[in-house]
Amino acid sequence: MVAGSMSFRGRFDCRVDAKGRLSLPSPLRLTSQDQQIIVTNSLFRNSRCLDIHTLDNWMRLEEKINGMPSLKPEVQAYQRFYLASAQTLEIDANNRILIPAQLRKYCGLEEDAVIVGMGKKIELWSKPTWDKLFEGMASEFESIVNSVANLEAEL
Repeated sequence: MVAGSMSFRGRFDCRVDAKGRLSLPSPLRLTSQDQQIIVTNSLFRNSRCLDIHTLDNWMRLEEKINGMPSLKPEVQAYQRFYLASAQTLEIDANNRILIPAQLRKYCGLEEDAVIVGMGKKIELWSKPTWDKLFEGMASEFESIVNSVANLEAEL
């Protein structure tokens, strides 16, 4: 698969070991040319998680952000929250990544985790946070489908 054309999908329960290492599930393993990834903090519905990007995808995102008006407070806030927390991580020979302590602490990541493929990126959640969020989304799913259908109609 060519870098930049990867599409991540699926949900996987996994474990973080005592050293903070996480093994990427085989369907989400990157190509041999993508041995560096970018991990940063993220947020959805006031629930904290981590975003994982390929280096190629991250560079495109940074390019877009660098093209935005840097004096706008919203752009500065985005840079401070998302870009400033980003860490470049190496994938080891066993397809593991070492999640830095400050990022694990940010999202409450301990032993049980959930990895979610989100198309161009991967999300990493603590299992208790994911379970609670997923139950909320499941209870609202019909409404979500209607909203998405309306977006599609606008295209």
